[in-house]
Amino acid sequence: MGVLVRAVLLCFVGSVLGIAGNALSPHPARLGIPVHATAESNDAVCQDPRTSVARISVEEAKPLCIACTAAFVDARSAQEYAAGHITGAVHLAPGQPAGPLLPKLSAAPTVIVYDRDRDCAAADQIAVLLKSNGVRDVRVLTGAWPEWLAGGGPGESGTCSLCAEGRQ
Repeated sequence: MGVLVRAVLLCFVGSVLGIAGNALSPHPARLGIPVHATAESNDAVCQDPRTSVARISVEEAKPLCIACTAAFVDARSAQEYAAGHITGAVHLAPGQPAGPLLPKLSAAPTVIVYDRDRDCAAADQIAVLLKSNGVRDVRVLTGAWPEWLAGGGPGESGTCSLCAEGRQ
């Protein structure tokens, strides 16, 4: 019986430490929120039914970047943005005021928001903020920054550099 009690106690302590570690993490797992089966299908990436923000794939977004017909908003941390971002993207992380960027973003025919995680939580938050401030066509990039890189999308020195000055 002593071994069983120790095993249960060890599981309990491990669970408490895991939850505490998650809470202190800079990128905690979103506990209590259904996880989509991203490994089974790319269609599941960023497809949260609770959000009304339209989605756009990397394949659909790349031509808009190359043609300079969309503004891109990077919702990652300032350090991640500085390390590399979609060419011409402006930085707007959750919690930052959108006011200074609203005139430029409102003038863009399409605004595409992306973040670092495949669940698109930060991008959704920024997209909802922009929509609530009158930006009309706001979409979230499915697959986020990692999928943009994997799909060969232009980076900060990529194809889109001709229109980058007008958006930053």
